[in-house]
Amino acid sequence: MAKQTTGKRQKTTTSPEAAVVQGVETDEAQNIVGEGQAAVAESPAPADTSVALIGGDRGIRIGNRTFKLEEAKFAGRTLNVLPDLPDIRDRYYNPMLRALPGSVYPSIAFPVRDQGASSACTGFALAHVIDILTHREVLAAQPTRVSARMLYEMAKRNDEWAGTAYEGSSPRGALSGFYRNGVCRQAFSPDSTSGEWILTYEINKDARENRLGAYYRLQPDLSDYHAALNEVGAIYASAQIHENWKDPKDGQIVPGGQPIGGHAFAIVGYDAEGFWILNSWGRGWGKDGVAHWRYEDWAATLMDAWVLQLGVRAPTAFSAVPRGAPSSAATPQTRSAPNRSDIVGHFINIDDGRYVTNGRYASPTPTEMQESVKRLTSGEANNGAGFAHLVIYAHGGLNSLDDEASRIATWKRHDIFGRNGIYNFHLMWGSGLLDEAFGPLSQSQAGRATGWIGDLLFETGLGKALGSRAWRNMKQDANAAFDRHGPYNGGTFGLRPLIEGLSKAKKRPKIHLVGHSAGSIVLGELLANLDQFASSNLDIESIHLMAPACTTDFFATRYEPFLSGTGAWKLNGKIYLYEMSDALEQADTVGVAGLPGYGRSLLYLVSRAYEDAANTPLAGMAIYSGKLPQSAALAIDRSVNKATASTTHGGFDNDAVTMSTIMERVLGHKPPKPPTAEEMVGY
Repeated sequence: MAKQTTGKRQKTTTSPEAAVVQGVETDEAQNIVGEGQAAVAESPAPADTSVALIGGDRGIRIGNRTFKLEEAKFAGRTLNVLPDLPDIRDRYYNPMLRALPGSVYPSIAFPVRDQGASSACTGFALAHVIDILTHREVLAAQPTRVSARMLYEMAKRNDEWAGTAYEGSSPRGALSGFYRNGVCRQAFSPDSTSGEWILTYEINKDARENRLGAYYRLQPDLSDYHAALNEVGAIYASAQIHENWKDPKDGQIVPGGQPIGGHAFAIVGYDAEGFWILNSWGRGWGKDGVAHWRYEDWAATLMDAWVLQLGVRAPTAFSAVPRGAPSSAATPQTRSAPNRSDIVGHFINIDDGRYVTNGRYASPTPTEMQESVKRLTSGEANNGAGFAHLVIYAHGGLNSLDDEASRIATWKRHDIFGRNGIYNFHLMWGSGLLDEAFGPLSQSQAGRATGWIGDLLFETGLGKALGSRAWRNMKQDANAAFDRHGPYNGGTFGLRPLIEGLSKAKKRPKIHLVGHSAGSIVLGELLANLDQFASSNLDIESIHLMAPACTTDFFATRYEPFLSGTGAWKLNGKIYLYEMSDALEQADTVGVAGLPGYGRSLLYLVSRAYEDAANTPLAGMAIYSGKLPQSAALAIDRSVNKATASTTHGGFDNDAVTMSTIMERVLGHKPPKPPTAEEMVGY
């Protein structure tokens, strides 16, 4: 499994509402590669990019140009577009060697869009480009008008400048959002920018019908622009516009006005003196929404430009992640992270105890969560079969957010749970224990050691110090997610609309908890704080813990009350533990790139080195089973048997036998369509 190194951030919020993460750090938000089109892959800012103060205002300097971060108000409009970061992975447009006409005059065969006073020009300009492309094609049906609002909302969520004090989006952010999510028709999401926007199941499904195909960045070369306009018909562009854009005289933008701010628009033609641009300020601007932009003004104010084509209709392409082909063996391989649309409605994202509402995997808003409640309580959902059961899943400590997103997307793509009447909902939390602990160590001289020194490396000295700190931080994050007395409580904040919505519903699914490894700690903290939810009529049907990494003392304080009937909610069924035999624990290994492997399972490593005391009993270790409470409601299965066949610590949630057993116990009978081994790979 690919792992991602993430850094810890300081906790500075003061309330659950304030604890919502409104942005993520640049190194985390921009670690996206290998999407199939490098042109929209975010990357850290290059060496010549910096954030500076400009006359007391914050700004971003790229090369010899500086752009303000603060949005500007101009002619009743909002300007807040920033340039796209330079990226060596960008694919650049190359013109064909054919003769070009001396001019191309635009013919606008559709209503001109008007973004109003909003800052949504990146979405509206891209929608205009799509309008041009669809109307140029010879189509059997009426050309589709897509939603500029959805394009803009996705642009904000995929903005390459995440982590800055910046409100708005960029052309690359809009293209990235279009690539990852598609775009729905205008009828599903009108262009009005007022009110809260919700990515509903209906919008998400329709958006997959309209996807982005090839796209290229344009060099700032006039001939390339002319060739692109002849070949495609429209260029998606941005510039630092000036005051003369307010009211073009006779449809002409006079160069040389006072600079105002960044704006996105479509270039739709040219002549000997300049370009024709289609703006998103309605038909009253210029001549029916179009104005002439002189070449000298283009050269002085241009920021970025892209050219694109629409993809062939392929709704399932968003979830299709190609495996490495033999032809790619000579080139570096990267794993494509899933799109948010692949997992929407199936997760909340908690980071350092805070509820994440921005970035690649932005959690749902309370209103969006209501859509999930409607789906869970509707008998018409799931192709008319409805959902009889809800599984709330917490992943283990070896997984990054991308790993967990891949798991959700894979299970959703194969409909592993849904086809059996179960809805899977995930608590995403950035852990990545080993990468966080041993990223620095793997670059040290100690990383060259071999053989038996590996065990000492992990259990003593710097290895123990780094691992203990990472493990302690991870447990603190789990606690902070449901800490009613602290400033975070993001897990409670995120789950409240779901749980309280289900509590009010007349028909609701039965609730089950499933966790792997350190996920047992997250679920334990949830169980200890269930009284924070106004849900007097909800029960827990069953709890399933795969190789739980929590201590036996933690198990006694968090889980045992539910075995004895004293928990905040009633446990109707059992708590099931799925473990390895001690022989398999001893035969397992823990590997970190650049380091000799640790010669036992992760649970042995945590027990012996990372907990506060050496050889701390863990609930998932067979040798400490005698320290678990004795109860008829506690059942333990160990590999390898009919209930679980995992032979490694990390393999439980990839094991079709284990997952089939969990489903059987959730349903009360064998699942009609159990998962296959082939469906349990790819995450």
